[in-house]
Amino acid sequence: MDSFNSRIKAFMIIVLLIMTIVSAWGQTAFLEQKPDDGSIHSLGNGKMCIYQKGPDIVSAYTGPYTSPSFLKMEWLRNAMEDSRAIRKPGTAIWTHTIHSGSTETGELLDFVDSEAPCFVRQVKTKNRITFRIKLEKYVQVIDNSNRLKANQPVNGRLMIVPPGTTIYQTYVYPRMLYSQILISGKATIQAVPGSGIIDIVCEPGESCLYLIGGPEYSEVMNNTRQMLAGTPDLLLKRTTLYWTDFTKRRKDFAQILPAATPDREKLLKTIDDVAVLLKTQQSRQGAVLAGYPYPLGYVRDQYGVSRGLLALGLYGEAKSILNFYWQIWKKNGFIRNAQGIGVDGIFHVHENDEVEITGYLILQALDLMKVTNDEAFMLEIAPMLDWAFHSQKKYLVNDMLPFNGDETYVAGGLLPRSTLNDGSAEATLLYIESGEKYLDWISSKKLWPKEIITENQNLLLRIKSNFMHNFWHDDILWTNNPERAKAAELPKFRHGVCESAGPNCLMNKYQGIVWSERNENDRYVCAGCISGQLLPRAEPKEYNLPSVALAPFYMRFNTIPYGQLKNAVLEILSKQKNENRLVGYDYGFLLTALTKLDLPESLIIYKRTLSVVDQDGSWSEYYLNDQPSGTRCRPWESAINLEALIDWVTTQKQN
Repeated sequence: MDSFNSRIKAFMIIVLLIMTIVSAWGQTAFLEQKPDDGSIHSLGNGKMCIYQKGPDIVSAYTGPYTSPSFLKMEWLRNAMEDSRAIRKPGTAIWTHTIHSGSTETGELLDFVDSEAPCFVRQVKTKNRITFRIKLEKYVQVIDNSNRLKANQPVNGRLMIVPPGTTIYQTYVYPRMLYSQILISGKATIQAVPGSGIIDIVCEPGESCLYLIGGPEYSEVMNNTRQMLAGTPDLLLKRTTLYWTDFTKRRKDFAQILPAATPDREKLLKTIDDVAVLLKTQQSRQGAVLAGYPYPLGYVRDQYGVSRGLLALGLYGEAKSILNFYWQIWKKNGFIRNAQGIGVDGIFHVHENDEVEITGYLILQALDLMKVTNDEAFMLEIAPMLDWAFHSQKKYLVNDMLPFNGDETYVAGGLLPRSTLNDGSAEATLLYIESGEKYLDWISSKKLWPKEIITENQNLLLRIKSNFMHNFWHDDILWTNNPERAKAAELPKFRHGVCESAGPNCLMNKYQGIVWSERNENDRYVCAGCISGQLLPRAEPKEYNLPSVALAPFYMRFNTIPYGQLKNAVLEILSKQKNENRLVGYDYGFLLTALTKLDLPESLIIYKRTLSVVDQDGSWSEYYLNDQPSGTRCRPWESAINLEALIDWVTTQKQN
């Protein structure tokens, strides 16, 4: 009998072991290392943000987040070598294994320290490895190795970026910017004089490479001393704890998602990928970068990011975005299309900047309050929200608002810039819906005189009652209405994009948006083009863009009943199968619409949305034939698409 019981116990142990292995495999199946596919990922701690393609650094914002990216770093590999990246779950700690053919020859462990603006690379290699740092021509390099060797055998180079260096387009960093390269172990520095090239050569064994930010000289030196006083393992330990604490604050989707969720393990990994992607690109000031080419805080982008953060349960991060705007608004009395992060006075000003983004600001605040019940914060930022509401009124013509100049459809070439002063269905909807909700809250708190509240409620009621006349006919929600531009008193000058781009165009010369002037054909051209060949008058035309028909579902608008939009959604679904080019968030927009309409096709789009996520777990700005096109590692598209996936699963669970 004892022998039988022993056999039963042994059998049960084997079963448990098998179950454990299967479970572990399920959790790690999508952590399998594959050769890098061109995806880009971010490492950051709010003070420094590094973007990598595999082990190569493609952009480095050494601090603050709005600062010049003045270096790139590339691993000089031979034809037989490749690298395979894997991120430790719940963290922004990356391991790159180096392979020569089928043999693993080295390992790189990369992270940005949790406290100091410092990128750390620990190198273990069997062969010599060279990392080539390419500096912009304006960077001054000083060998300060002798000063650093007082503590331990290290070498370093101090890098100095002169004041007035371009950050993005025509925006410049106003002061000198300092940064430090530091190496130890089996690594040496081999600089090529006058070339802007610094080679870090790692011989077989162990080495460590640091890129240390400040941005001030005193801060760089203090941070360097901190690195020298510790060890890479201690930095790794505290950084691991930082990320563990962050991930613990997130909703536990392993418990939330039903076992039958389609592609459950991939969705769980993607949730983790996007959460880390958003956190690494969020500055200590609260603003989130729009991706590696865009080191500014964009209002529209951060609305989608805030929605994603709320879906993940990261309420503190969502609140800090609004606090970023609040601090800027208190200093300046306005918010623009995008603002500098950690640098005062930088504003990315586009055409009609007081519409659309102002509606997003109000919606973002209302979303946060609905989830957190933080009325105190809402009351604190109410002056900014009042400005956002009232500033839109002067743009109303025939109860329509125009387009913001950085609207995705315009920037992406889907809508011509000549339509900017047309009526915008989306901007007008944003004003109606955000305004109605905001006035309800204002009324409940008795923050405005009753007659002022009534006056503005009547205004919104009138705009809403005329909306269908302005933007709906032939069973279509039209993106624009040219009648607004015909009736509007168009401004003589505006800041934005030149419509001409002629041979003397200032935009081409200075690589940025500029002031433009309206010519006699109501086209806006820069000072370099205004005397050139006359740009002809644009023919009025209505456009029907899919994203606009889907926006009411994502924005949770009720001005148009969802049922009326059903035919448009089904048509978009049918056409999208053959569309070559898509806006990156169209996947999430369409999935949200199908989910809210409770249509069975939602499962297909759920799977498609998840299928286009890249190797590093993010979505792109645009897609060509479901392949990433444009900026990768995008917070806005990734947050929107992830929220749509989570909402779809949650809805199925409830049903």
